[in-house]
Amino acid sequence: MNKKDRVLILEEAKWIWSNEEIERAISLFSQGLKPSEVAIEMNQKVIDVGLLYLHLLEKRKIKR
Repeated sequence: MNKKDRVLILEEAKWIWSNEEIERAISLFSQGLKPSEVAIEMNQKVIDVGLLYLHLLEKRKIKR
């Protein structure tokens, strides 16, 4: 793959979350809210909450 074929994605995504934000998201997910609903409750972009959701699943902080 050459440099012209490369595309940087999600460069504006939120990658750093506070412990307070993470705990709130875990609480909301545990109540059965979907990532899109958590995004609304937390006033965040759906893509950012989706990334956080995947991270929390991988770290086994939440269940599906």
